[in-house]
Amino acid sequence: MAKLIDLTGKRFGRLTVLERAGIYKSPDQETYMLTWRCKCDCGKETVVIGNNLKHGYTRSCGCLRAEKSKERMEKYRDYRFRAANEI
Repeated sequence: MAKLIDLTGKRFGRLTVLERAGIYKSPDQETYMLTWRCKCDCGKETVVIGNNLKHGYTRSCGCLRAEKSKERMEKYRDYRFRAANEI
């Protein structure tokens, strides 16, 4: 059995680990993973699987994805505006 690594107080991207939340059982009923309750820099709390934190798959509550998407759309909108005015 693997040794439990306490992630409490550690930061992963925008998330700060507050406490252990419980155990996640995979749909195939063969894998068990620890989950952690985290607080995002934006103020929201979320529960994340520990491996996703350690490997960098989860870095925020979802606010980072929304911000990146907004930036891409603004860049695309500017590109389309410039292209339309060049004609």
